[in-house]
Amino acid sequence: MKLLKTALSALCALCLLLSMPPAASAELEEDERFTGKSWLEIVEEFNERLSVRPQNVAYGYYNTVTGEEHYYNGDTYMVSGSMYKVPLNMVVANELYNGDITWDTQFGGISYKKLQEGSIIHSDNDYAKILWLHVGNGVYRSYRRVIAPLMGEDADTVDPKFYENNFFTPRQMITCLKELYANSELYPGVIDCMKQAEPKNYFRKSESRFEIAHKYGFLEDNAGLHMNDCAIVWTDEPILIVCFTTAQFNAYDVLAQYCSLMCDYAQYTTAHREAAEGALDAALADLALPAFARQTEEALPEPEVTAEPTPEPEAEEPVNDADSPRRIAPLAFAGLALLGGLVFLLCAVGRRYSFRTKKRLLALLLSLPLALMAIAVAVVDRSPAVLTGTDGSASPKAPAISLFSHPDPQETIMAFFDALELQDYEKFYSLLDGYSSLGLEERPEDAAGRMVLGALKDSYSYRLEGESRVSGDTAEQDVYLRSLDLKAVEAALQESARAHLEQIASERSYQELCDENGYYLPSVVQEACDAAIGDLVGRMPEFYADHELTLQLIYSGGWFVRGDDALISAIQGTAA
Repeated sequence: MKLLKTALSALCALCLLLSMPPAASAELEEDERFTGKSWLEIVEEFNERLSVRPQNVAYGYYNTVTGEEHYYNGDTYMVSGSMYKVPLNMVVANELYNGDITWDTQFGGISYKKLQEGSIIHSDNDYAKILWLHVGNGVYRSYRRVIAPLMGEDADTVDPKFYENNFFTPRQMITCLKELYANSELYPGVIDCMKQAEPKNYFRKSESRFEIAHKYGFLEDNAGLHMNDCAIVWTDEPILIVCFTTAQFNAYDVLAQYCSLMCDYAQYTTAHREAAEGALDAALADLALPAFARQTEEALPEPEVTAEPTPEPEAEEPVNDADSPRRIAPLAFAGLALLGGLVFLLCAVGRRYSFRTKKRLLALLLSLPLALMAIAVAVVDRSPAVLTGTDGSASPKAPAISLFSHPDPQETIMAFFDALELQDYEKFYSLLDGYSSLGLEERPEDAAGRMVLGALKDSYSYRLEGESRVSGDTAEQDVYLRSLDLKAVEAALQESARAHLEQIASERSYQELCDENGYYLPSVVQEACDAAIGDLVGRMPEFYADHELTLQLIYSGGWFVRGDDALISAIQGTAA
């Protein structure tokens, strides 16, 4: 049999299986705005299409599910307008969460409930000033120090420009939205108010497909118009987006179309990523239970017959085995015993037939052992080979008492496992009843197969527990066997290969990853597989498993180890 070879071939087919398409292009609608392009390329084409000057805008994007994050002029400080009211209200709302204030607590004679709604929903600057005076104890710079951590900054080391005016960067605003989205319960009311703000303008001007919580900013000064927005958008995988514009003549269109573009991008990437993961999961599922590893769900293949099979008795009626070889010897002994009895009888009446005394004594001595044999045969072997149980089913009788003793089977057991450890498969298979090959002697063609099979061979060690229990021509022996857990190795290889493939995909363009049909390039797949193999080299002892077995042995001119399911799966490294 070549079960193990089949298994390792399936295991290492990872290289081929991972070359399934990263996206099922035949089933997904492609979009020329996104297909084969990086986020930066998409944004640059957007700027060109809307005649946006690069220095007039700054963008941010973050996928809350995958962690995909991108920026354009991401660390450039720009006038934020009323977007500052988001971190400002987060500070005060957190006081509410902590019980320091209530909704009815008044600042400047106005309840916080009204101040929050007025500053966010209606963008009231006077209400917002009341709040920042509270937060900063009347000092603007102090208020900015308080909100700095929400923007991902250390108040003592942040760029001095942070304190110059109402400036933020796209990265700071995305950081603020991350905190608000991830821990919204700490900032009661803030997201709800953002959902009510300007339902048909700014980011929400032309985007009605998804729920949006946003805070816009609008300011006109000597530098021109500053129009901005930041938002949480509940696409299939919620995203955080921000857009700053300064002196951009079509700022309103830029804001509205940027929001729709990012929503489309999020939906596109989500669909393609899910298709890619589905294809990858399907491929890895095929690896999860290769042929030799299905012993927990399917029966082992029938063992190969290496000795003359013993017929199974019919359940309906006892087997007539009077003519079987095992019954011939008792019948012969019975015949000899009968002969001995006749001789004894003649000796007893020999005086009548003039037997001489010496002859009678010799015949008597000969008849005694034959008579004893007759008694033994009558006592020991008087029952049929198969008894019928109370339910009518056939059940084997206890092994007959052997007239000859067998050698201790432990010597065979140790020779069996020693041969396994020493990779002496000729001797190993010669002592195994039921199998002529387990695939251990094969040499896989691929590196992963050679590594795993070599590690399996190196993992074997055993210990006999207690004495053998011999009963006629059968015996049992408790053994502890250590071997490699191939299923654990397989899972680790899959996990590592997936991680490496995803890492490679995140660092390279579409053209570097895929061919014209959308399939991963073989070189990319091989790179991920090689890296996965490298991860596991030297770690194989982590996947060793100990098995407590009860070996079954049979005697037929010598002891042979029976290849039952538990033993075979432990040797092959596939035990549950």
